[in-house]
Amino acid sequence: MRISRSVAAMVVIGLFAAPVEAAGIDCAKPASASDHMICRDKSLLARDAIVRDLYAAALKHDEADKIRERQRRWIATVQSCGDAACIRQAYDDQIGFLLTTKGGRSTSADFQSNTSDGNEGHLAIFGPVDGLVAVSLASTYVGPGGAEAGDVNADGVDGVVPLTREHAQLSRDACKISLDRLNAKTWRVSQAGVCDFANGVTLQGTYLKQ
Repeated sequence: MRISRSVAAMVVIGLFAAPVEAAGIDCAKPASASDHMICRDKSLLARDAIVRDLYAAALKHDEADKIRERQRRWIATVQSCGDAACIRQAYDDQIGFLLTTKGGRSTSADFQSNTSDGNEGHLAIFGPVDGLVAVSLASTYVGPGGAEAGDVNADGVDGVVPLTREHAQLSRDACKISLDRLNAKTWRVSQAGVCDFANGVTLQGTYLKQ
C-alpha cells in the first residue's frame, strides 16, 4: 500500500535541504520505525492524509517558508517517537495548528454560532477521512463591559476524533464536548462535566454553515 506524498516519511529526503512535500511512505517497505507504526495503524494513516491536505492548503495561502519550517520540526518529532501514542499526539498537534492557518480554514467547513449570552463560536470541520474528522472549536465572549473596556475572553479545543452516526466527542480534562451533525449546514454542540473555560466562555450552541 502506498500513501501519496505522505508527510510522515519526508524526513528521509533531508530535513534541511529538500522540499518537505516531496516524498511518500511505501508501506511494503517502511523506511523507519515510525513508518512501520504508521503503516500498521489505520487511524494514523487517516491522520497522515489529513495533514497532507491541510499542509498543501497552508502552503498556498500562508507564509510558505514558515509553514515548511514548522513541518520539518514536526516530522523530526514524529520520527523520534517510540510508540503509536506519541505519533498520534504529534499528528493531532500539527493538525490543530494547520486548521488555524488561512489555508486550513479555506479547505475546511466553517460554522458559526451567536448566542444571547455574548458568545460568538466558530467550528471548523475537516473530513471525514476514513471515519475521522479534524475539529477546531472556539468561542469569544464579550462581557457587559464591552470590547472597548477589554471585557473579552476566548477559549477553545481541537482534536481528531471518530465521527459515528453523525456524532463526535471532544474532551478537555473533565469536560466532555459533544458534536452532533443535524444536517449539512448545522451542528449542535453541547458540553457536560466540569468545563473550566475562560470566564464567560461556552462552546455549546447551534453552529450554522457560513
